[in-house]
Amino acid sequence: MASYELVFDMGSSYISAGLKKDGFSDKIPSVVAYGGQDSNQIVAVGVEALHLASALNGGGVKLSRPILEGAIIDVDGAKALVSTLLERLINYKMSAFSRYNVACVTPCGMISSDKKTIESVFLSLGAKQVSFVEAPVADSLRLFREFRARQGIIIDVGYDCADVAVVCANAIVCGCTAFHAGKHLTEAIIERIKNKYMIQLPFDQGEYLKTKCVSLYPNDSTIGSVTGQNIQSGAPESVNVSSKELYDTAVDFVRKYVKIVQGMLVNLPNDVTSAVKNDGVMLCGGGAKLAGLDMFLQNELGLPVRVADIPEDVTISGILEL
Repeated sequence: MASYELVFDMGSSYISAGLKKDGFSDKIPSVVAYGGQDSNQIVAVGVEALHLASALNGGGVKLSRPILEGAIIDVDGAKALVSTLLERLINYKMSAFSRYNVACVTPCGMISSDKKTIESVFLSLGAKQVSFVEAPVADSLRLFREFRARQGIIIDVGYDCADVAVVCANAIVCGCTAFHAGKHLTEAIIERIKNKYMIQLPFDQGEYLKTKCVSLYPNDSTIGSVTGQNIQSGAPESVNVSSKELYDTAVDFVRKYVKIVQGMLVNLPNDVTSAVKNDGVMLCGGGAKLAGLDMFLQNELGLPVRVADIPEDVTISGILEL
């Protein structure tokens, strides 16, 4: 009987998985498409689900995101996503007698009932044992090697939640999960455009501005063009938006992380504080790619701040090293 050691990162935007034996990892968008006569049949997952919804212009299928803030809210959808990755990693359908153990990344604030739901999904799909690793610990395994550090403050900015933690010797000294992440910045950008231009942007246009235009460099002159609906007339309307117009929105968003870190440092023992300040802050997660985030935090906190080379892959890379 074949045996495998697998790792999973159940993200709200992407679900990632890896095979410890060879370090191979893969990921798919955390989305499934429901269709069929009663609209309760899963007809596609991941990229295929997005393509199907686009081809049908939303008609005939309903998209669902089974993962919210690291927890499973749609068990059937989560099983479909996990099954797809299992098939890619260990040819699951052709290895019916294979058994595997899973180490799954969770936010550091996850409650036990949410862990039980995740465990039940994997056990129902043939897992022998399921263990959990908090995201900052998984991150530290990769970040500390990349930056040659032994401790530090880790800020992992995901899609709908962020983990902020002081980590020493692969253990969390103090930490929290903040439900304040990439999605919330996009929503703040959409609200800003609505208030200034009386234009309601769809979510994807807000995402475009976040990734292509928003910057924490105060003199950035990047301009992005987006299209939404004029609130008064209801007609489509396009507008050019500059980075400077969204600077205050970005600053307000990031200052919450500054306050969290400052609060943690105040409560640390003096010897730990000194060591942590020396290695500083390490950023990962998709939100770490926000332009100028590292320099802004460095100026606000007075600490060195570094961004991982591939921030969105830090967690899965780290847990593969566990």
